[in-house]
Amino acid sequence: MTFEDELRLYRFLLQKYADIINEREQRTIGEIKGLVDGTDLTIQSTVDDTRNGDYGQSLRNIYKFIKDEISYVDAELSLNYWMSAREVMELKAADDEDMAVFLCACMKSLGDNKAEVIIAELENQQTHAFVSTELEGKFLILDAPQKHDFDKYFGEKTSILTKYTFNGNKIKRFLYRFNSEKYEQFLE
Repeated sequence: MTFEDELRLYRFLLQKYADIINEREQRTIGEIKGLVDGTDLTIQSTVDDTRNGDYGQSLRNIYKFIKDEISYVDAELSLNYWMSAREVMELKAADDEDMAVFLCACMKSLGDNKAEVIIAELENQQTHAFVSTELEGKFLILDAPQKHDFDKYFGEKTSILTKYTFNGNKIKRFLYRFNSEKYEQFLE
C-alpha cells in the first residue's frame, strides 16, 4: 500500500464516521471558553519556556515559537474537533482554530485578558481563525498559520481589519469570538 493509498483510506474512514466524531466533539460554551483560560499545564510550560521580560517580548517569543514549531494543517474534512494543548504539542501540527486557541491560551497565561479567538468568514466563503488583542494601545492580529511577521497586522483597528487577508481573501464577517471570559456569536 502506498502512502497515497493510506491517505485515501484514512480520509474515507474519517468521512464515514464523521457524524459520530462530530457528535462526540461537541462542546458547551463553557468548555470552549475553558480551552483558553491559560491554566493548562502544557500552556504554562510553553509560556515559561518562552517568557522573557515584558509582555510584548514574551508574546513575540510565543508567537515565533508557534509559527516555527507547529505546522498548519488544512485537513479539509467535515469534522469538528478540538485538540488539547498537549495534543497540539505532541503532534506539532494543528488546524487554524486549534493554533488560535493554543496562542490565545498562552496569551491569557501571560495575563492578557483582551486576547480573543476570532472565527471569520472570508470573501471566498471559507472560515478562518486568528487571534486579536491590544498591545501598547494598538490593535493586533496574530495568525500563526500564515507565518507573517509579528507587526504585519498591528496598528489602528479599522485599518488592520481592512488590510488583513488569509490566502488573499479579506474578512467578510465575524462568525464568533471568544476568550475565557466571553463568547459572542454574530448571527445574520
